[in-house]
Amino acid sequence: MTDLIPLKRPGLEVGDQREYGANFDVEPFDLYGRHHDIESAEASVTVTRLSEGLHLDLKVTTTVLTTCDRTLEPVELELTFEDSEFLPGPSNEELCVEDWTLNAARYTRRALLNEVPMQVFRPGTEPVQTTQDEDEVDPRWRGLDDLFASGF
Repeated sequence: MTDLIPLKRPGLEVGDQREYGANFDVEPFDLYGRHHDIESAEASVTVTRLSEGLHLDLKVTTTVLTTCDRTLEPVELELTFEDSEFLPGPSNEELCVEDWTLNAARYTRRALLNEVPMQVFRPGTEPVQTTQDEDEVDPRWRGLDDLFASGF
């Protein structure tokens, strides 16, 4: 298992496309007051050689182990996220590319911070809903009913 994927390889002509894949480990992290372990991570990259650089289509699939916000029981999240980017040069900090090599583990760790939901619920549990009817107006706002006359 390697987290480094070489992107620029000899023999690629302009317009050529190659696909690469990797399974790798990602360090656990804490976010939103919960601990998250990454059970598995897999990246697939399609590299297209262009005259002025490379175009990457990157897809990462992860299995994240965390806890339910309601029951505190273990929950397994399957998260998939994608990115498509043009690389004009050998390095791109945002994509974790250095010297035409993608660090898939570092990219995944950075991207997961935006992909993990703030609230996680175990299948079969749902967030608490208010008992108030959504169409019902709070009586404290009734005084504003006639403030704006609608001519529509």
